[in-house]
Order: sequence, then C-alpha cells, then structure tokens
Amino acid sequence: MDTNRRFPTHPDAANRIAHHVRAAAVTVAALAILTGALLASLWLASFFLYASLRLNPLHAGLWDWSAALLAWHDGRMLNAGQRLAGAALLGVLVAAGGPAMGLYTLWERTGRRRLYGSARFASEAEIRAAGLL
Repeated sequence: MDTNRRFPTHPDAANRIAHHVRAAAVTVAALAILTGALLASLWLASFFLYASLRLNPLHAGLWDWSAALLAWHDGRMLNAGQRLAGAALLGVLVAAGGPAMGLYTLWERTGRRRLYGSARFASEAEIRAAGLL
C-alpha cells in the first residue's frame, strides 16, 4: 500500500508544521516566564509587606500578601491599604523590572564600539589603502 496515497502531503507541510511548533514553543515559554514573574512578584509583595509591618520578611510566604489583602477587604486589617498597594507595586517592579533592566543593559552593550581603549596605530597597509603614503 502506498503511504503517499494514504497520507497526502503538501510540499510546504514541513515548513507549516515547523512554524506552528515554533509558535507553540514561544507561547509556552512566554507563559512560563509570565507565571514565574507573577509568582516572584507575589512573594516579593509578601516580603515587602512583612518588612513594612516590622515582621521578619524572610518568613513571608507566597500567598501572605493575598491573605492580607482579603483580611483588609474584610475589615480585619485596618489602615493597611497603602502598605498593601505599596508592597504590590514594589513586588511587581522588582520582579518584572529588574530582569527587564538587566536584559536591556546586556542588549544595549552588544555590538557597540568601545568608547575608550580601542584606539591603535594604523598598519602600513591601512595607510597605503587610505592613500596617505
């Protein structure tokens, strides 16, 4: 039995499949990075909330900030709204902004000429090529 007859393929089928696999891989990687950033920002928000409440921030758990938010919403944690908002803002800025700034600085430096220390004397061939000899 001829397999080409049973499973007809388009000449560009391999390219199409590779394109879809690549798109799926990029999507999964982006979701993994987003999930990691969300979890890191939750823990950092808990860390900063504990520090603002003058508790040991190293004892902060992943869900402590959200538990404090629910307690504030229910009225069990009075005058903590600004601390919760500040902790959340700092958590998001540090968790997402820190790696983003690091990647930006690495990307910005690549392919750039050094400002100092790259000067040298021209060789005789370079001087002749420039028409100076």
